[in-house]
Amino acid sequence: MKPHLHNPHERAIVTVAGLAGLSLLVVLAAWGLSTAGLVAQALVWIGVVFFALLTLTLIAVWMLGARQVGRARAFLEGERPLVRWTYTAGEWRQLKETLWAEEKGDWKLQWGCLALLLGAAGLLTGVMIGLDEGGLAVVASGAVGLALGGLAGAVIGGFVAGGNYLGARRAYRRAEPGMVALGVDEVYASDDYFRGDGDDSYIRAAVVRPGRPATLELQLIQPPRPRMPREETWVIPLPEPVIGKVEAILPILARAEAPQPDD
Repeated sequence: MKPHLHNPHERAIVTVAGLAGLSLLVVLAAWGLSTAGLVAQALVWIGVVFFALLTLTLIAVWMLGARQVGRARAFLEGERPLVRWTYTAGEWRQLKETLWAEEKGDWKLQWGCLALLLGAAGLLTGVMIGLDEGGLAVVASGAVGLALGGLAGAVIGGFVAGGNYLGARRAYRRAEPGMVALGVDEVYASDDYFRGDGDDSYIRAAVVRPGRPATLELQLIQPPRPRMPREETWVIPLPEPVIGKVEAILPILARAEAPQPDD
């Protein structure tokens, strides 16, 4: 039976799809207002550009995720894994409850931060515009900018936060238990997949830490990416029966001859 894998970028897909839908509504509203002569036609084309960019981004994110799913499937169905396991229903339920407790309130922070950020940007823009006239114009234009920026931030932030919340909720409600497979410079852990080349990307360190449950902590070095950190840390819960097997392959997972990243 082939493993059922999910697109690792599912949350981003939901979020970008929502923003693309919002931009389409803006385009249609601007087109209607433009037809009635209430707004300039240039605003319609600006909306079309944003809609096209978001749609292309959506397609690109989905394709990247589908490509990663294909690579992960080849790994899971091949002979490269040294240790693999599927969590029991009870273990998986406990892991999901723990993760959901950590993530279920994140949407409030995301929504509030975007509303505050765009509100501050609108306030600053309004004040800058009002400086030309001085006096009460500064206060009035600043208030208008704050209101418009805050409203835009609330709407956009609602879509971003809502997409992340729905993605987290969908992951929480999945019935099939997660799978883990470990290979040389290669890891699959419940939708996340990493494969290093031993040069620009590799597993820098692997440590089993005791606890309830015990965990495998991996320090991964990713290929160079613009404005992205090269080092990531994955923490993988370990069922009791596989702890010994994982400890036995630690020297292979984190190879001593792996090059050190540049400072």
